[in-house]
Amino acid sequence: MAKRASPVPATAHARIQAALRQALMNGDYRPGQRLVVRTIAEQFSTSPMPVREALRQLVSEEALFDHANRGVIVPVATVEVISDLVRVRCSIEGSAAEWAASTVTRAEREAMVEIDDQMKDFAARGAAAGYLALHREFHFALYRAARSPVLLPIIERLWLRAGPWLNIMREEATLGQGLDHHAEILDALERGDGQKARRAVVADISDAADIMLRAATGTTAPEPRRARVRGSEAPRERMAATARRA
Repeated sequence: MAKRASPVPATAHARIQAALRQALMNGDYRPGQRLVVRTIAEQFSTSPMPVREALRQLVSEEALFDHANRGVIVPVATVEVISDLVRVRCSIEGSAAEWAASTVTRAEREAMVEIDDQMKDFAARGAAAGYLALHREFHFALYRAARSPVLLPIIERLWLRAGPWLNIMREEATLGQGLDHHAEILDALERGDGQKARRAVVADISDAADIMLRAATGTTAPEPRRARVRGSEAPRERMAATARRA
């Protein structure tokens, strides 16, 4: 698959910031994890100064938090914050998917199909890191197809906050659960059906939100989706259900 060309950051701190942004959106860092300047500097073969600058900028974007005692950490969100984030993501990313259905090109859709096929392979092998990186690629390929330069940075900022919660996918027996929604997205793009594309994205976000909410409340045992009875959800599950209907 031909990879989309990316501009090369001109400075060390820009290069480090770009790499950290991608890692946060991929779920490479977990909520509450401390980012150690010396460790990152060694990873990028640089001095601590550009690392500190990159972290400072990510703190200003609220992607990271400067803790008084622990230093820079990945934020730990409450159930309320996660639920609000899910609601906003469903609205904004759902709109992007709906727009993309009428503007996506054949080449863009074919590239998404190839990404999805690679995701299936990673899921079958239990390769969580590769799967989550491709998951981000799939969604941003979709959102770029919406042809909205204004909307894309907004979605990226939402993913900076939501991405670390996807880290739980590395441990749960739910890796690959979003692939059925990806199939629905691809079908909607093929048909030019914006409403179906929106519904599929909202369902994908909401299913991941169920896992995030369980992690936030310390409930790790997966609950079968088919066993749920309408109207019997716990409060945190009702929040996710509200987001699905957004």
